[in-house]
Amino acid sequence: MPHSTPEIWQWPATAVADAVRTRQLSAVEVATAVLDRIERADRVVNAYATVDRDGALAAAKAVDAAVASARDPGPLAGVPFSVKDLVVTRGVETAYGSHAFAGNVPDFDAEAVARLRRAGAVLVGKSNTPEFGHKALTNSPRHGYTRNPWNTGRSPGGSSGGGAAAVAMGFGPLAVTTDGAGSSRIPASACGVLGLKPTLGRIPNETAVELFSSFINLGLASRTAADLAAGLTVTNGAWNDDPWSIAVPQTGFGVSDHPIRRLDGLRILVFRRMGNRMVDRDVERLLDGHLATLERHGATLADGPDDFDWAKPAQFAAMRAYQRARLDHLLDTDRDRLDPSLVAALEEGRNQDLLTVQGAPAIRSGLFRRVQALFDDHDLIVTPTVSAPPPPYDHGQDEPMTINGEVAGPIRANWYGYTGTFNHTGHPAISIPMGFSPDGLPAGLHAVGRWFDEQRLIDLAAAFEILAPWAQHWPPDA
Repeated sequence: MPHSTPEIWQWPATAVADAVRTRQLSAVEVATAVLDRIERADRVVNAYATVDRDGALAAAKAVDAAVASARDPGPLAGVPFSVKDLVVTRGVETAYGSHAFAGNVPDFDAEAVARLRRAGAVLVGKSNTPEFGHKALTNSPRHGYTRNPWNTGRSPGGSSGGGAAAVAMGFGPLAVTTDGAGSSRIPASACGVLGLKPTLGRIPNETAVELFSSFINLGLASRTAADLAAGLTVTNGAWNDDPWSIAVPQTGFGVSDHPIRRLDGLRILVFRRMGNRMVDRDVERLLDGHLATLERHGATLADGPDDFDWAKPAQFAAMRAYQRARLDHLLDTDRDRLDPSLVAALEEGRNQDLLTVQGAPAIRSGLFRRVQALFDDHDLIVTPTVSAPPPPYDHGQDEPMTINGEVAGPIRANWYGYTGTFNHTGHPAISIPMGFSPDGLPAGLHAVGRWFDEQRLIDLAAAFEILAPWAQHWPPDA
């Protein structure tokens, strides 16, 4: 175990599993350490919507019983994990961050959660999310604001802000996230951890309301590339209840012994902007440094065209149409209890032009073809994950973003406009920590790969984990 991470709650998932399987630690010891850490430190950060202490300790005891009887406890034996409060969990409230679903306790798990439990991982609780994951800033009417671990005056991003903050704080080394427009990657950047959106269908998302036109993925957050690989190995693979996952082979992922060597020969296409006017100077400086590192180790870089058509209006139309179809009835039953920004989003959905909504799928198809063609000559697309450090924790979804002291414009287009495109094209994407701004706020590098090429993204993360390490850095209270 590295000397820089002596506390049990700081151990990565891979180390926890090895220690539990070999009886160096008990799963109960691990769960207790993480639960106590949450009790001590989550009062300000508010990463968790619900903590299931009794359930976690019972699961940990079951893992220890398997080890004691020489039964295989699973590849993630004793590893604590969180699940976003949008994902169904057996026996633990799934409220979607909403008063409208308070007390909703499912009697089954989403398949990805079930796979983690069968692998010996221990569900600690549900991470906070904005109501129904509708925005990139994490606060909900039911569970309040989540704060950024590095500066509690700032947002952790969203909508998987609770999961990313939990991983950053040592509240469990793995988090199950969701991602409909960057929701696993935006908070990973803001909190200084890894955030993966896999290829559409790689991890089953069978509980989604609309399956066939889906652009919403289940993803993962972790502090290390090895943990990300371990979590993805367990959760991926075929599942007949998700049409995108049918016949997707279960694949093992790992970390190379020499990940830096895998940078040699990479062909990388760089987009510094994707419709946004501005990039924060410190974010751009960090990006430039990482791009220079890639070149030093044999990668070749090219700049993407400034006029590339990212079809942003059609992406927005599809999102609003999906939200309206799923949630419009709440305007009639629960309007006064909903987040005002969700009300505004649903009203926008009601007012959309029908032809715009009907035309969005065809435009999405054209976008896929254009992005797919970029990979004819390039192995990866690289951008910043977001254009600037995170805004104040109580920043409104409809308030403009300020960058370099100047009002840049709406937050959707000008802060997190890099990520959502790849939900609609289905390509896998990852946010990799690339350091801190002078005021101590994290920033992320966003890399996009070919369909089902998550291993290349993990390799990239593993290389930067060595070249520009972040995993030994902990928020100030740690």
